[in-house]
Amino acid sequence: MANSPASPAALTLTNRGRTVIMVSALIVATSSFAATFSAFNGAAASTTSISAAPVAAEEVIVQPGESYWSIARAIAPGRSPQDVIDQIHQLNPFEGSTLQAGTKILVPLLK
Repeated sequence: MANSPASPAALTLTNRGRTVIMVSALIVATSSFAATFSAFNGAAASTTSISAAPVAAEEVIVQPGESYWSIARAIAPGRSPQDVIDQIHQLNPFEGSTLQAGTKILVPLLK
């Protein structure tokens, strides 16, 4: 009865079969991680976004030696310079963190 036709055959995996199973498992795990990360990243972005409420602004010309920090302190001495700089960046879609003398930028009118 050892070799009866009704008994199931034993499954043996070759090295290639093991590799296919491991790579498949790795793809599933990576996909799950990526989906979870993007869901959390999207939730964090939506909860930390800055409101797009209109802000009153005026145009100023950057003077030699001025920086975002010095401009922020000059237009809003009682406020956090970083908050004012963030508002300036919202009003001006410049790339980079330095200003060129003579550049016209919008700054928020803060009361």
